[in-house]
Amino acid sequence: DDKERSHLGEKLEECEFSTSNKLHPVGRLDYETTGLILFSSSGELTQRLLHPRRGVEKEYVARVEGRVDEEELRHKLSSGVETSEGVHQADLLDVYPVPESERTASEDGDESMEQTDVRVVVTEGKHRMVRRMLANCGHPVLELKRERHGEVRLGDLSVGKFREPTEEEILW
Repeated sequence: DDKERSHLGEKLEECEFSTSNKLHPVGRLDYETTGLILFSSSGELTQRLLHPRRGVEKEYVARVEGRVDEEELRHKLSSGVETSEGVHQADLLDVYPVPESERTASEDGDESMEQTDVRVVVTEGKHRMVRRMLANCGHPVLELKRERHGEVRLGDLSVGKFREPTEEEILW
């Protein structure tokens, strides 16, 4: 890109699968988001995984500013949150406070504010949707990681690494 940052194309060149020259990403992550991204050589499969009508779940863990009232956030997310891209819904799975020793520095470098990790599931993939929803609920996102796309889980796969799908994932 114009900022000379690394990109998926470079990582894909490192992939050692026999079909790696035919692979394309299934969706995308914004530059600040980490985690799972799937690759496919099938346009049909890509459409099935991405089309909102299919309702394929994507699970994220977001580290957010402040203490989260779990019931309040659950209600807001399930009712729908207005963003500049429209009204979007999510399911809140879990909320847990971040210990002081593990806090992420905010944009101004402050690590003293309370932080909470929230686990959410969405079935759409609009640009920065999870970040916008949580910010509009009063909890700006400090870190965001996709941990699951459908039945495919990131698990302990290291950053920048690839693996082939398991039999169960293929059958899903």
